[in-house]
Amino acid sequence: MGGMDVEQLARGDVVSAARLSAAGHSDPAIASAVRAGRLVPLLRGWYSVRPARDARDLHWLRATAGWHRFGGRALFSHQSLLVARNLPDYALDLAVVHLTRTGPGATRNGRGLKIHRPLPDLPPALSMGLPDRVPTAVGIVQAGLEGLPLSALVAADAALHRRLVTPEQLEAACGLMANCRGIGPVRAILREADERIESPGESIIGHRLRGLGYVLDPQFAVKTDLGTRYADFRIRGTRVLVEFDGAQKYGGMEAAFEEKRREDAMRREGFFFARYVWGERDDVRLIGARATQAIADSRRWAA
Repeated sequence: MGGMDVEQLARGDVVSAARLSAAGHSDPAIASAVRAGRLVPLLRGWYSVRPARDARDLHWLRATAGWHRFGGRALFSHQSLLVARNLPDYALDLAVVHLTRTGPGATRNGRGLKIHRPLPDLPPALSMGLPDRVPTAVGIVQAGLEGLPLSALVAADAALHRRLVTPEQLEAACGLMANCRGIGPVRAILREADERIESPGESIIGHRLRGLGYVLDPQFAVKTDLGTRYADFRIRGTRVLVEFDGAQKYGGMEAAFEEKRREDAMRREGFFFARYVWGERDDVRLIGARATQAIADSRRWAA
C-alpha cells in the first residue's frame, strides 16, 4: 500500500476502509499499513493517513471521520465544535466526538462517539454559518452542558475576544437549549463572559474571585513612568491588581525582564498584586486569602 496512494484517497487526512477496499486494498494490506503506522485507526472503519500532533488534533481527525461517516447528516457540536473553532476545551473529554444530527435519526451514546438529536429551529440571531457545524454560540452552550458550566465560560470569553460570537448570540443559544438539563447554571455563568478576557486562566481566576464577592475591572489600564500598562484585572475599589501567570506568558528571559519592569512601574504608582498560576485555579481558599492579603497590604500602604 503506497503512501501516496493512501493520501490521494483521503479527505481531510481521513479515509474509510470502504474507500480503501474500493481502491483495491485488501483487509490484510490495510492491517499491515496500520502496523507500519501509515494508517492510524480513528473510529471503526476509519483511519488517518498521518499521526496526530496532540490530543486536540486527534480529536479533530476523529471528528472529521465521524462527519464523513454520516455523510454530512450531522454537524460538529459540543467540544468538537470548540476544537473546530480553535476555542479552549477546558474540563472537556476529548476522547469523545460529538455530532448533532441535521434531521430525524437515532441518537447514539457509544464509545468515542455521541450523536445528538437535531436542534430546534434556530432564531434569527443564530445563523448556521458554516454548513458542517452548529453555530459557535450553540456549541459553547452545549459544551457547558456536557462538561462544566465553567467550560462554557472559558470558551465564551475566548470567542467574544476573537469576535466569533456576540453576547446576544450566547443568550439566544441559552434560550434555544432552555429545556436541557443543567441550562440554568450555564446561562448564569455566561452572564460573566467578557470580550476583554485574554486566556483560560484569566477566565477561571476571574470567576473564582467574582464568586467570592469581588467586582473586577478586566484589562485595567495604569499610567506609569513607562507609559500605559495593563493588568489582567483590578479589584474594584482597591489598589490591587490581579494577574494570572500562564506558562506561555513569558517567552524567555527578555520577556520576563520586561514583565518585571512593567510590574515595578505599576508598584511605583501605589498598586499591589495578587498573582495566581494554573495549578492554583481550583483552590478557592488560597485565591481568596491572597486577594484579602493584597488588599490589606494596600490599605496599610495608603495609611
